[in-house]
Amino acid sequence: MFGGDPFGKDPFIDEKAREEVRLKIEDSLNQLSAQIMKLRSKYQEMMDRSKEYFEQVVDALVSGDEGRASIYAEEIAEIRRLASVVMKTQLVLEQVKLRLETILEVSELMGLVIPLLSLITEVEDEVAGAAPEAARNLHELASYIEDFTSETTAREFDISIPEEASDEAKKILEEAQKAAAERVKQAFPDVPKLSEEEKLVYSYVSKADSELDLKKCAQELGIDTKEVKQILEKLEQKGLIELVG
Repeated sequence: MFGGDPFGKDPFIDEKAREEVRLKIEDSLNQLSAQIMKLRSKYQEMMDRSKEYFEQVVDALVSGDEGRASIYAEEIAEIRRLASVVMKTQLVLEQVKLRLETILEVSELMGLVIPLLSLITEVEDEVAGAAPEAARNLHELASYIEDFTSETTAREFDISIPEEASDEAKKILEEAQKAAAERVKQAFPDVPKLSEEEKLVYSYVSKADSELDLKKCAQELGIDTKEVKQILEKLEQKGLIELVG
């Protein structure tokens, strides 16, 4: 957030101009909110599809079909890559939306729409791929601000954008990238690699109709009870089963 008055005279001191800018920002907020909801929906769809493919990978591994498992694993990797782009775009748009809401709520900060131009310019290209409609909306808002500043320049206002505005824009994008990567990592589990013993135990557990009898499982599979327990823990760590008690 920018403090003080880096613009000299306030180009928004005129109430008519202030109201005009407010209406434009409110319109942009409505459009951004709709785009953010679309991105959330798209991200959820990617998560659901990835989970389906994850199960296909596991089934293929258990049945020994490495080729089919590889095909689904590659598709999961691509979904994960696209999901990271979608999540980053969502986080960036939420940051822009938050800034616009702040400007609306605190009328004394209306002048901040000018340094906001730097953020919009940086963000516009970043979101174009995943959210073209949002990019167009941001472009329209940026054009509006540029037109407005051209008019205020004619009235001899000082509207130079401080250098820290551009730095903040880059910082927001970097933070969004890190946050997106972390969220995707948590939401999209790594494709599991199973040993022969793990395949045997997972297959046995999947077919069990009741609570697993550890000793019986070990006897039927010919694996030491302690090793079966360790394998079950590994399967849980890989997100394949959930141990109770």
